Amino acid sequence: MQRKLLAVPASLIVLSLMLFAVTPRFWENFSQEELLEGTLTRVSLSWDGKLSLAPSYDLYYDTGEPFVFAMVRDRSGNIYLGTGHSGRIFKIDAQGNGSMYFQSKELDVFALALDSAGVLYAGTSPDGKVYRITGPDKATEFCDPGDKYIWSLLFDDQNNLYVGTGGRSLILRVNPKGEKSTFFDPDDGNVVSLARAADGKLLAGTSPNGLVLQIDAQGKAFALLDSALEEIRALATDRFETVYAVAASAKGVETQTPARSDLPAIPPSGPLPISTIQALSAAAEKPKDTRTSVSVPGGEQDSAGNRSAIYAIAKDGGTETIYVSKDRMVYDILIHSDDALLAATGDKGRILSIAPEKHVTVITDSPEEQITRLLKDANTVWAAGSNQGRVYKLGAQLADSGSYESKPLDAKAVAAWGRVSWRFSGGAGESVELQTRSGNTEKPDRTWSDWSPPYRNPGGQQINTPPARYLQWKADFTRGAAASAVSAGGQLEKVALAFLQQNLRPQVVGITLLTPGIALQPTPPMTSGTLGVSMSASGREGPALNSPRSRGRDDQKLLPRQVVQPGAQAFTWKAADVNGDDLVYLIYFRGLEERDWKLLEKKVTDTFYTLNGSALPDGVYLLKVVASDAPSNEFGKALIGELVSIPFVISNSTPLVEVTGHQVEGRKVSVEFRARVAAGRIESAEFSIDGGEWLLVFPDDGVADSAEEHYKFLTMELAAGEHLIGVRAGDVGGNTGTAKIVIRIP
Repeated sequence: MQRKLLAVPASLIVLSLMLFAVTPRFWENFSQEELLEGTLTRVSLSWDGKLSLAPSYDLYYDTGEPFVFAMVRDRSGNIYLGTGHSGRIFKIDAQGNGSMYFQSKELDVFALALDSAGVLYAGTSPDGKVYRITGPDKATEFCDPGDKYIWSLLFDDQNNLYVGTGGRSLILRVNPKGEKSTFFDPDDGNVVSLARAADGKLLAGTSPNGLVLQIDAQGKAFALLDSALEEIRALATDRFETVYAVAASAKGVETQTPARSDLPAIPPSGPLPISTIQALSAAAEKPKDTRTSVSVPGGEQDSAGNRSAIYAIAKDGGTETIYVSKDRMVYDILIHSDDALLAATGDKGRILSIAPEKHVTVITDSPEEQITRLLKDANTVWAAGSNQGRVYKLGAQLADSGSYESKPLDAKAVAAWGRVSWRFSGGAGESVELQTRSGNTEKPDRTWSDWSPPYRNPGGQQINTPPARYLQWKADFTRGAAASAVSAGGQLEKVALAFLQQNLRPQVVGITLLTPGIALQPTPPMTSGTLGVSMSASGREGPALNSPRSRGRDDQKLLPRQVVQPGAQAFTWKAADVNGDDLVYLIYFRGLEERDWKLLEKKVTDTFYTLNGSALPDGVYLLKVVASDAPSNEFGKALIGELVSIPFVISNSTPLVEVTGHQVEGRKVSVEFRARVAAGRIESAEFSIDGGEWLLVFPDDGVADSAEEHYKFLTMELAAGEHLIGVRAGDVGGNTGTAKIVIRIP
């Protein structure tokens, strides 16, 4: 580390007086899991933790409503949006110009569909109605399903409209004349999603039992999937006739299908409004499952209990979980190019791409908190967001620029910053610049420093940011005029930032006294086996394995073994160092009434010590453990921390036991005796008749808590003749004293 590392602005010159640790640390080799905690703005994150420019992602239309629940596009390029909670439908033309198209009497428009002539149909809730809309504010009631909620709409090739409802939970078939009939009556509370299988059969996703049903033209259903999650929120099919199903649960039900979490769970960035539609079954004509709640897309509060999963159901019926998240909600999916699956999610409004091999790439974040609907044509994807209800256009070309902001990195103590370096590969004509800022609050606020001037040398530049506990880095991507708008972008493959913590004092946080007479000895190290080398996810470096200070050291400490050793008093302790420094210990002792500490041993690297109490006079003593971080710091700049034990007793002398009196009372004997010890206290006393069983005796005052105790006991009835009565007392050090008397029973 170069000395200029400690150079800081004049306003912070006082920090230069601080002591900094010797060993530099590094943040590097960031995994996808760690990078996901940052913010992506027109930047994509690959499954293996590489950042690159995302496709262009631009605001297309703002409805001014909080939620977009449904989105369809006609052959002329017009997009229709169903919103909540004002029951409005918006139309956006091919040039991106939009306006309100229809105002319903109900609160929400959860479902939209287009017939073969391009006429729009809308399902509204609550008190569900299906409207036929032929122009701006030109709508007629096409069908009254007689149910509370309309969750899904779908046309077949004969222009029959299928209506998925909630409350009574039916799939209705409505012919072009508006005549309805019950097509299927599932044993569930809601029909949340509808789609068409490759063979023309109807696919339906239900709630709260989370079923995927395949229904033939005669209304005969076959369950393709019984998910452990509560609702099947969206369905899609690909060219291989694979059915993809999005399952979700607001209660965090555990999935039963084995799966790996390809995309780590992300904690919520803040509270979201809760808007859960309760589809009650009280008015149903026949009994249904009473658990009939459906989570409105964009309306629930993501929490640690929420879960979602995407299942792939093959043509032969085999089911595989291709994505699962403990926290993030998935709202919609669509089949994209190269057989990848796009997924719209909550929390930071992320759009994911899931490759056939299950690799998950984050395409980009959105300004909205949730992306609730996806729609595509040949080269463009439209993404509808909620909180607020806006539509974004995701193009096929790379964005002109983008940025990534990391989460604040915690050095655990005030740190001086070293150099920042990175590796950027590919991307002819593209460039990447990094910036940093620092502060001492967990979340960046006005007390943080400004962003540094851009760093442009990937080989390494000194970080120009004040010493602080937290550091944040930002990468700015620029495509450049010479770069192709459609070529694959370059990738930021690695970022490394060096820092040197302020040296903080180590702490001895606890000393434990073992039972007297037990000694602790080091466990012999293993003489065979392999050396395992690992690096944490954050890639923090330590000393090289062959560095001079590490040679011959056993860093894998084994627990000590316990052995019986008369007179031994063993101690263990715990120590902590915020800097992660290696520690060495000094052990001192003194008598309770003494003033000066006496050194027992220095350069102790274990966290245990056994005192040879037999070499000390009887008395009460204290032990002091002093921890030093000298092995990891510059000579003369080490810091120490210390802790004193509770008082403990060294007692090598046996207790003095004296029989002070006895009296024969018929066939019984009353005996009095006393026991005293020079140091500590008497712990127990017993008597025995003629070498028999030792029987416990309590002191006269009932509690054995003093250096001298008095006892009196009455024996059981004894046979005539001579008897030996023995008494003994033990102290807290395990020492035992005895006495006896001989009596005769007439």
